[in-house]
Amino acid sequence: MNDLFQLCNISRQAHHQRLIRERKWANLEYLIVGLILQTRDVHPGMGLRVIYDILQPDGLGRDAFISIGLMYGFRLITFKNPIRTTFSSPYSRYKNLLVDKKLDDINQLWTSDITYYNLAGKFYYIVLIMDVYSRKIVGYSLADNMRADNNCQALEMAFKTRKQKVFTNLIHHSDRGGQYVSDGYVELLTNAGIKISMCNEVHENSHIERVNSTIKNQYLRYWNITNPEQLEYRLKQTIDTYNYSRPHSSLLKMTPESFEQYIKELAVEKRPKLAIWTTNETKNINPNQCIIPF
Repeated sequence: MNDLFQLCNISRQAHHQRLIRERKWANLEYLIVGLILQTRDVHPGMGLRVIYDILQPDGLGRDAFISIGLMYGFRLITFKNPIRTTFSSPYSRYKNLLVDKKLDDINQLWTSDITYYNLAGKFYYIVLIMDVYSRKIVGYSLADNMRADNNCQALEMAFKTRKQKVFTNLIHHSDRGGQYVSDGYVELLTNAGIKISMCNEVHENSHIERVNSTIKNQYLRYWNITNPEQLEYRLKQTIDTYNYSRPHSSLLKMTPESFEQYIKELAVEKRPKLAIWTTNETKNINPNQCIIPF
């Protein structure tokens, strides 16, 4: 062995130190893969970058963590949405009220949109309502049709979630889909004192569209859902996971629920500010990077 070490121009000590480093790295890889598997069990479509932010493993940088994940096959599949869910009215009765808007509390801006889930060739439609400041999903509904009654059901759930029927400083923002200008939906908003705001351009509702994609493409698509009852169960489970277990970098790496609890302890002037960008500004802005610490 000594002759071999001399031939390779290394010492016996250096050889053993390298073996120790390789064993440590193999053990670290084994640990990281196990942690990723545990996280993906709860968040099946969560990206490696977000998983790293959650785990914050000691002694391992983000790039090395991502490299390990990719090497062991944890790359995500990208899904596209070919189905249209918005049938807009060209004559919107409501303006976009969000230009130059800044938020510093919950119940100042809710936004809503509709997405779909393909279950064995039949489409089911999911209505989500989110509080933009905290990213918390406050209301939702699931149905095999796109009638406005489903949107009303989601809105009524939002009232129950917030334990309020009347609001003093709340805007409801959506696209110009026919469900959002239906008599029943408008009546619910008006009776609750909520101002109505609607998009002029598609990207003006980017916050809720991103959540739609997360719920469907990072959670529901990964479950083996075979019937409507399972879909209903998994949707509730997913929304609870999103609200209570999924941290957001834009929320100081807190979950929506923990962020809402956090701001309760802060004076208004010390809370993070969320800027809602104008039409021209939104084109190059990531909606998850809009929380601005004051």
